[in-house]
Amino acid sequence: MPVQCPKCGSRYLRESRLKDTTIRARKLHFEAVLRCEDCKLRFVGSTLVLEDFLFAHCPTCRRMDLNCWSGKTHIPSAWASVKLALGAKRWRCEYCRINFASFRPRSEVFTFSRWQKLKVGDAVAEGRARLAEIETKSLMAREAQKSRARTAEAPENDEDE
Repeated sequence: MPVQCPKCGSRYLRESRLKDTTIRARKLHFEAVLRCEDCKLRFVGSTLVLEDFLFAHCPTCRRMDLNCWSGKTHIPSAWASVKLALGAKRWRCEYCRINFASFRPRSEVFTFSRWQKLKVGDAVAEGRARLAEIETKSLMAREAQKSRARTAEAPENDEDE
């Protein structure tokens, strides 16, 4: 997706949530409402760029900066194996961590300096930390609820005796 943010020029974009039916109709005209992950700007961009058909792109996130994969650690699916036998190239999207085969060449080479610039690894670590924090809070809430239930049951037992 060679569309860039008009404010900051970043290509770290995602499709924004669709809010009404007129925006959904834009998809028929090959336009999408996008959000820049760097500056959070929401804008409409064309998703049909004829030059994109010449190059391989990730089937999940549609990025075009791809790496190669060797095949030693990943066993391709049956369809990908057929493509590889017919001469397709092995591409890997480091953002989605997906391996795929395509007959098209890559547009640009993935570099880890760009990865670090986008702070993708930091976002993953922050997400895991938030998830751990939420899990500990829910665990503490369950334990507090159990202890309240025990204290509520204890006086009733004393009155019965």
